[in-house]
Amino acid sequence: MSVTGALAAAALACVAQAVPDAPAPGAARDTAIRRIHSRAARVQPGSREGVEVAGELERIGAAYLAEGDTGRASELLSEAYALDEENGLVLAELTLCYVRGEDFDAARFYLRLAEERVSRAPPEIYGVLGDVYDGLHRLEDAVVAWEEFVRLGGSDPVLLARLARARTELAVTRGQRSLALEHFDLFADATVEEDLVRRAGADLEASYAAHTALFGGRLDARQVVVLYAGRSYFSLVSVPDWSSGLFDGKIRVSVDPGATRPEALSAVLAHELGHAFIRGSSGGRASPWFHEGFAQWEEGRRIPVRDVRGAVGVQAAASSEALDRRLGSRLARPVARASYAQALSLFEYLVATRGTGAVACLLARLSGGQEAFAEALYDETGMSEAELFSGWKRWANL
Repeated sequence: MSVTGALAAAALACVAQAVPDAPAPGAARDTAIRRIHSRAARVQPGSREGVEVAGELERIGAAYLAEGDTGRASELLSEAYALDEENGLVLAELTLCYVRGEDFDAARFYLRLAEERVSRAPPEIYGVLGDVYDGLHRLEDAVVAWEEFVRLGGSDPVLLARLARARTELAVTRGQRSLALEHFDLFADATVEEDLVRRAGADLEASYAAHTALFGGRLDARQVVVLYAGRSYFSLVSVPDWSSGLFDGKIRVSVDPGATRPEALSAVLAHELGHAFIRGSSGGRASPWFHEGFAQWEEGRRIPVRDVRGAVGVQAAASSEALDRRLGSRLARPVARASYAQALSLFEYLVATRGTGAVACLLARLSGGQEAFAEALYDETGMSEAELFSGWKRWANL
């Protein structure tokens, strides 16, 4: 499992803050390392001078980590740890080294050492470690890292909420097994049937291939997918009972053991994968209605034009802002169904009038990070959001 994209950027940004004055790569750094090694050979571990030398080794080791050279980083950080076993910053950075190198046993070893021995460290780096582990769905390690964040004085309410949620999820999902696929890391509760897990993996890879063939985009990192037996976790995070899927950075799906049909699971997985692609492609700038329309379209749903009035009803949202507000609210099932139908029909209208190529170009423009969704929509389709809605109404005879 690779720690890439936003996870690696967040972790390395945290490390980089600690090493603003590290020598530049090349002769200056090599000279500094030789000088530090010469001094290290003469000091006692744990002594005041030993702690000072450990700090110098950490400074350069962290620079290597920020530059992506985890091998050299782990060498210097291990030397620093040998001189100062209570340095929590060194232990956190060693943990990051091994996580990035996918050596999770070694990473856990250093994280547990921090739990036992750390008396000083910036809590923020343990907050980042918790985020990294949570993104990899290594919940027990995430909890340990976030608990260190709290023990060292961290009080960020966002991280405290993540810690509470991870503890809650661990309580209802013990015994999950995992399946590594080409583009996904799939986790499933113990009572989810093995055949259903394998079918889910095959369907995810097929959906991934279909998306990339049509729109050209790929996810920056492996996608975590979690299959829950029943709705215990969904109830704890207040997912409406009419929804069996959730995307919050991970694809989460509720499965009824022995009752969920493979084709129904396939549709939900395709829908949530659509959200993953949209978020990854747009940097979070796509309108909620576009998110939902695209996700439904990806799972294979279609509404014939003659059926739009019946599906959407007479109280269709009059604007993008109004529809986005509806989709972001807790709605009664009939209102939610009509709002989702409107989002899908709007997306179908966009495809019918401008083609899938325009959608691909719109996503590519958003991925550049320079434009808001409304601007990118106009540049690629020639329509403002208001013109899109009015054209859709005429098209659907509303």
